[in-house]
Amino acid sequence: PDDGPRRGASPKEIIAVWADGPPNLELSVSENAWWGTSVDRVEGIRVAKDCGFDSYCIFTVDLTPQLRRSMREALQETGLPCSNFTVVLTSLIDLNAEIRRLTIDWAKRQVDIGYDFGSTKQILVPGEYVWERQEIDPKVQWGWAVEGMREIADYAHGLGIETGLEFETPKHNIINSVETLSKMLDDIGRPYVKGNVDFIHMYVVGDGPETLAKLKGRLLNVHFADCKGRVHAHWPPGSGVVPLKEYLEALKAIGYTGAIQMELEWSPEPAKIVDWVRDGYDSTARMMRELGMRD
Repeated sequence: PDDGPRRGASPKEIIAVWADGPPNLELSVSENAWWGTSVDRVEGIRVAKDCGFDSYCIFTVDLTPQLRRSMREALQETGLPCSNFTVVLTSLIDLNAEIRRLTIDWAKRQVDIGYDFGSTKQILVPGEYVWERQEIDPKVQWGWAVEGMREIADYAHGLGIETGLEFETPKHNIINSVETLSKMLDDIGRPYVKGNVDFIHMYVVGDGPETLAKLKGRLLNVHFADCKGRVHAHWPPGSGVVPLKEYLEALKAIGYTGAIQMELEWSPEPAKIVDWVRDGYDSTARMMRELGMRD
Protein backbone atom coordinates (compact mmCIF):
# COMPACT_ATOMS: atom_id res chain seq x y z
CA PRO A 1 0.00 0.00 0.00
CA ASP A 2 1.07 3.56 -0.73
CA ASP A 3 0.57 4.77 2.83
CA GLY A 4 2.94 2.29 4.45
CA PRO A 5 2.33 -0.86 6.49
CA ARG A 6 -1.23 -1.63 7.44
CA ARG A 7 -2.31 -1.39 11.06
CA GLY A 8 -1.14 -4.44 12.99
CA ALA A 9 1.27 -5.56 10.26
CA SER A 10 3.95 -8.03 11.27
CA PRO A 11 7.65 -7.13 11.06
CA LYS A 12 7.96 -9.25 7.90
CA GLU A 13 5.05 -7.38 6.30
CA ILE A 14 6.65 -4.04 7.22
CA ILE A 15 9.90 -5.14 5.59
CA ALA A 16 7.95 -6.19 2.48
CA VAL A 17 6.16 -2.84 2.26
CA TRP A 18 9.42 -0.95 2.74
CA ALA A 19 11.46 -3.19 0.41
CA ASP A 20 13.06 -0.10 -1.13
CA GLY A 21 13.64 1.54 2.25
CA PRO A 22 11.38 3.32 4.72
CA PRO A 23 9.33 6.31 3.55
CA ASN A 24 10.86 9.77 3.33
CA LEU A 25 9.18 11.23 6.40
CA GLU A 26 7.82 14.75 6.32
CA LEU A 27 9.69 17.29 8.44
CA SER A 28 7.51 20.14 9.66
CA VAL A 29 7.73 22.99 12.15
CA SER A 30 5.16 24.48 14.51
CA GLU A 31 4.56 28.22 14.62
CA ASN A 32 4.86 28.41 18.41
CA ALA A 33 8.60 28.70 17.77
CA TRP A 34 7.90 32.42 17.27
CA TRP A 35 6.12 33.00 20.58
CA GLY A 36 7.79 35.78 22.53
CA THR A 37 10.00 36.84 19.61
CA SER A 38 9.97 39.60 17.00
CA VAL A 39 9.17 37.14 14.20
CA ASP A 40 5.48 37.51 13.37
CA ARG A 41 3.19 34.74 12.25
CA VAL A 42 3.44 35.55 8.54
CA GLU A 43 7.19 36.06 8.49
CA GLY A 44 7.58 32.78 10.39
CA ILE A 45 6.12 30.89 7.42
CA ARG A 46 8.73 32.35 5.09
CA VAL A 47 11.54 31.58 7.55
CA ALA A 48 10.35 27.96 7.74
CA LYS A 49 10.42 27.64 3.96
CA ASP A 50 13.89 29.16 3.80
CA CYS A 51 15.14 26.65 6.39
CA GLY A 52 13.93 23.75 4.25
CA PHE A 53 10.87 22.42 6.12
CA ASP A 54 8.32 20.41 4.15
CA SER A 55 5.22 21.73 5.90
CA TYR A 56 3.96 24.10 8.59
CA CYS A 57 1.78 23.71 11.67
CA ILE A 58 -0.45 26.41 13.17
CA PHE A 59 -2.30 27.23 16.38
CA THR A 60 -5.83 28.54 15.91
CA VAL A 61 -5.52 31.12 18.72
CA ASP A 62 -6.00 34.85 18.05
CA LEU A 63 -6.52 34.49 14.31
CA THR A 64 -8.32 37.55 12.98
CA PRO A 65 -9.84 37.27 9.49
CA GLN A 66 -7.06 39.53 8.16
CA LEU A 67 -4.30 37.43 9.73
CA ARG A 68 -5.86 34.20 8.50
CA ARG A 69 -5.84 35.54 4.94
CA SER A 70 -2.23 36.74 5.21
CA MET A 71 -1.09 33.39 6.59
CA ARG A 72 -2.95 31.42 3.92
CA GLU A 73 -1.41 33.61 1.22
CA ALA A 74 2.08 33.10 2.69
CA LEU A 75 1.60 29.34 2.79
CA GLN A 76 0.43 29.38 -0.82
CA GLU A 77 3.34 31.58 -1.93
CA THR A 78 5.92 29.36 -0.25
CA GLY A 79 4.27 26.09 -1.24
CA LEU A 80 4.15 24.90 2.38
CA PRO A 81 1.06 22.84 3.22
CA CYS A 82 -0.55 23.22 6.64
CA SER A 83 0.37 19.86 8.15
CA ASN A 84 -1.86 20.23 11.21
CA PHE A 85 -3.45 22.70 13.58
CA THR A 86 -3.53 22.63 17.37
CA VAL A 87 -6.54 23.32 19.60
CA VAL A 88 -6.04 23.66 23.37
CA LEU A 89 -9.07 22.54 25.40
CA THR A 90 -8.41 23.63 29.00
CA SER A 91 -12.12 24.21 29.73
CA LEU A 92 -13.40 20.94 28.32
CA ILE A 93 -14.18 19.51 31.77
CA ASP A 94 -15.44 22.64 33.49
CA LEU A 95 -17.95 21.99 36.28
CA ASN A 96 -20.54 24.07 34.41
CA ALA A 97 -22.22 22.18 31.59
CA GLU A 98 -22.75 25.43 29.72
CA ILE A 99 -19.00 26.09 29.66
CA ARG A 100 -18.33 22.56 28.42
CA ARG A 101 -20.89 23.11 25.66
CA LEU A 102 -19.35 26.45 24.71
CA THR A 103 -15.91 24.83 24.61
CA ILE A 104 -17.03 22.04 22.27
CA ASP A 105 -18.81 24.50 19.96
CA TRP A 106 -15.77 26.81 20.00
CA ALA A 107 -13.51 23.85 19.16
CA LYS A 108 -15.69 23.01 16.16
CA ARG A 109 -15.15 26.55 14.90
CA GLN A 110 -11.41 25.95 15.22
CA VAL A 111 -11.86 22.86 13.08
CA ASP A 112 -13.48 25.09 10.46
CA ILE A 113 -10.38 27.31 10.55
CA GLY A 114 -8.08 24.33 10.09
CA TYR A 115 -10.26 23.17 7.20
CA ASP A 116 -9.91 26.60 5.57
CA PHE A 117 -6.12 26.21 5.82
CA GLY A 118 -6.39 22.89 3.97
CA SER A 119 -5.19 20.79 6.89
CA THR A 120 -6.25 17.17 7.30
CA LYS A 121 -5.03 16.76 10.89
CA GLN A 122 -5.92 18.45 14.17
CA ILE A 123 -4.15 18.09 17.50
CA LEU A 124 -6.36 18.35 20.58
CA VAL A 125 -4.72 19.16 23.91
CA PRO A 126 -6.97 18.67 26.97
CA GLY A 127 -6.04 20.41 30.22
CA GLU A 128 -5.87 19.38 33.86
CA TYR A 129 -8.40 17.83 36.21
CA VAL A 130 -10.39 20.39 38.18
CA TRP A 131 -9.12 21.01 41.74
CA GLU A 132 -6.37 18.41 41.51
CA ARG A 133 -8.76 15.47 41.14
CA GLN A 134 -10.61 16.47 44.32
CA GLU A 135 -14.23 17.50 44.90
CA ILE A 136 -15.37 16.18 41.50
CA ASP A 137 -14.90 12.47 40.87
CA PRO A 138 -12.00 12.05 38.39
CA LYS A 139 -14.02 9.37 36.59
CA VAL A 140 -16.75 11.93 35.91
CA GLN A 141 -14.20 14.43 34.61
CA TRP A 142 -12.62 11.75 32.43
CA GLY A 143 -16.06 10.96 31.02
CA TRP A 144 -16.65 14.62 30.16
CA ALA A 145 -13.31 14.68 28.31
CA VAL A 146 -14.15 11.50 26.39
CA GLU A 147 -17.57 12.79 25.35
CA GLY A 148 -16.29 16.22 24.37
CA MET A 149 -13.31 15.08 22.33
CA ARG A 150 -15.38 12.38 20.65
CA GLU A 151 -17.92 14.98 19.49
CA ILE A 152 -15.20 17.33 18.22
CA ALA A 153 -13.43 14.48 16.43
CA ASP A 154 -16.66 13.29 14.84
CA TYR A 155 -17.28 16.79 13.51
CA ALA A 156 -13.71 17.00 12.16
CA HIS A 157 -14.03 13.57 10.54
CA GLY A 158 -17.01 14.87 8.58
CA LEU A 159 -14.62 17.41 7.03
CA GLY A 160 -11.95 14.84 6.25
CA ILE A 161 -9.78 15.72 9.25
CA GLU A 162 -8.15 13.17 11.56
CA THR A 163 -7.61 13.91 15.24
CA GLY A 164 -4.48 13.43 17.33
CA LEU A 165 -4.59 13.69 21.15
CA GLU A 166 -1.56 15.11 22.91
CA PHE A 167 -0.62 14.44 26.51
CA GLU A 168 1.07 17.04 28.71
CA THR A 169 3.43 16.68 31.67
CA PRO A 170 1.54 18.11 34.73
CA LYS A 171 0.73 15.29 37.14
CA HIS A 172 -2.97 16.22 37.18
CA ASN A 173 -3.34 16.52 33.43
CA ILE A 174 -6.22 14.43 32.08
CA ILE A 175 -3.81 12.53 29.84
CA ASN A 176 -0.20 12.69 31.00
CA SER A 177 1.53 9.53 29.76
CA VAL A 178 1.53 7.01 26.94
CA GLU A 179 -0.57 4.74 29.16
CA THR A 180 -3.32 7.31 29.82
CA LEU A 181 -3.23 8.38 26.17
CA SER A 182 -3.79 4.77 25.12
CA LYS A 183 -6.71 4.47 27.53
CA MET A 184 -8.27 7.67 26.23
CA LEU A 185 -8.02 6.38 22.66
CA ASP A 186 -9.67 3.14 23.74
CA ASP A 187 -12.51 4.96 25.49
CA ILE A 188 -13.15 7.39 22.63
CA GLY A 189 -13.24 4.41 20.31
CA ARG A 190 -12.91 6.11 16.94
CA PRO A 191 -10.41 4.87 14.31
CA TYR A 192 -9.80 8.46 13.19
CA VAL A 193 -8.76 9.51 16.71
CA LYS A 194 -5.10 8.67 17.32
CA GLY A 195 -2.19 9.84 19.43
CA ASN A 196 0.21 12.74 19.16
CA VAL A 197 3.37 12.26 21.19
CA ASP A 198 5.90 14.87 22.17
CA PHE A 199 9.32 13.38 22.94
CA ILE A 200 9.94 16.11 25.52
CA HIS A 201 6.76 15.13 27.34
CA MET A 202 7.63 11.45 27.14
CA TYR A 203 11.12 12.06 28.51
CA VAL A 204 9.94 14.31 31.36
CA VAL A 205 7.35 11.79 32.61
CA GLY A 206 9.69 8.81 32.16
CA ASP A 207 8.12 7.15 29.11
CA GLY A 208 11.07 5.63 27.28
CA PRO A 209 11.27 4.85 23.55
CA GLU A 210 10.00 1.30 24.13
CA THR A 211 6.60 2.64 25.27
CA LEU A 212 5.85 3.79 21.72
CA ALA A 213 5.03 0.17 20.91
CA LYS A 214 1.74 0.72 22.78
CA LEU A 215 0.75 3.22 20.09
CA LYS A 216 1.61 1.10 17.07
CA GLY A 217 -0.97 1.82 14.39
CA ARG A 218 -2.47 4.62 16.49
CA LEU A 219 0.04 7.43 16.12
CA LEU A 220 -0.90 10.46 14.01
CA ASN A 221 1.90 12.94 14.66
CA VAL A 222 5.15 13.45 16.57
CA HIS A 223 6.51 16.59 18.25
CA PHE A 224 10.29 16.80 18.22
CA ALA A 225 12.54 18.93 20.44
CA ASP A 226 15.09 18.69 23.23
CA CYS A 227 15.53 19.82 26.84
CA LYS A 228 18.30 20.12 29.42
CA GLY A 229 16.74 17.87 32.08
CA ARG A 230 13.43 16.41 33.26
CA VAL A 231 11.78 19.82 33.24
CA HIS A 232 9.40 20.84 30.48
CA ALA A 233 11.10 23.00 27.83
CA HIS A 234 11.45 22.96 24.06
CA TRP A 235 15.02 23.48 22.83
CA PRO A 236 16.47 22.72 19.39
CA PRO A 237 16.95 18.98 18.82
CA GLY A 238 20.46 17.89 19.68
CA SER A 239 21.07 20.65 22.22
CA GLY A 240 19.91 18.76 25.31
CA VAL A 241 19.77 15.33 26.92
CA VAL A 242 16.73 13.63 25.35
CA PRO A 243 17.76 10.40 23.52
CA LEU A 244 16.07 11.56 20.33
CA LYS A 245 17.67 9.03 18.00
CA GLU A 246 16.46 6.21 20.23
CA TYR A 247 12.92 7.59 20.04
CA LEU A 248 13.23 7.84 16.25
CA GLU A 249 14.47 4.26 16.09
CA ALA A 250 11.42 3.18 18.09
CA LEU A 251 9.18 5.01 15.62
CA LYS A 252 10.87 3.22 12.76
CA ALA A 253 10.37 -0.12 14.52
CA ILE A 254 6.59 0.37 14.74
CA GLY A 255 6.30 1.41 11.09
CA TYR A 256 5.43 5.06 11.70
CA THR A 257 4.98 6.99 8.44
CA GLY A 258 3.66 10.36 9.66
CA ALA A 259 5.36 13.70 10.11
CA ILE A 260 8.19 14.66 12.44
CA GLN A 261 7.15 18.09 13.69
CA MET A 262 9.82 20.24 15.31
CA GLU A 263 8.21 22.21 18.15
CA LEU A 264 10.25 24.93 19.83
CA GLU A 265 8.77 27.57 22.13
CA TRP A 266 9.58 30.43 24.48
CA SER A 267 13.25 30.77 23.63
CA PRO A 268 15.27 32.34 26.47
CA GLU A 269 17.13 34.21 23.75
CA PRO A 270 14.36 35.58 21.49
CA ALA A 271 16.78 37.42 19.21
CA LYS A 272 18.35 34.07 18.26
CA ILE A 273 15.14 32.24 17.41
CA VAL A 274 15.85 32.05 13.67
CA ASP A 275 19.22 30.44 14.46
CA TRP A 276 17.40 28.07 16.81
CA VAL A 277 15.02 27.02 14.05
CA ARG A 278 17.78 26.62 11.46
CA ASP A 279 19.93 24.60 13.86
CA GLY A 280 16.92 22.49 14.82
CA TYR A 281 16.12 21.74 11.20
CA ASP A 282 19.72 20.76 10.44
CA SER A 283 20.10 18.47 13.46
CA THR A 284 16.70 16.83 12.98
CA ALA A 285 17.20 16.24 9.26
CA ARG A 286 20.65 14.79 10.00
CA MET A 287 19.29 12.33 12.58
CA MET A 288 16.52 11.27 10.21
CA ARG A 289 18.99 10.72 7.36
CA GLU A 290 21.31 8.69 9.58
CA LEU A 291 18.39 6.41 10.41
CA GLY A 292 17.21 6.12 6.81
CA MET A 293 14.03 8.10 7.48
CA ARG A 294 14.81 10.97 5.13
CA ASP A 295 16.74 11.44 1.89
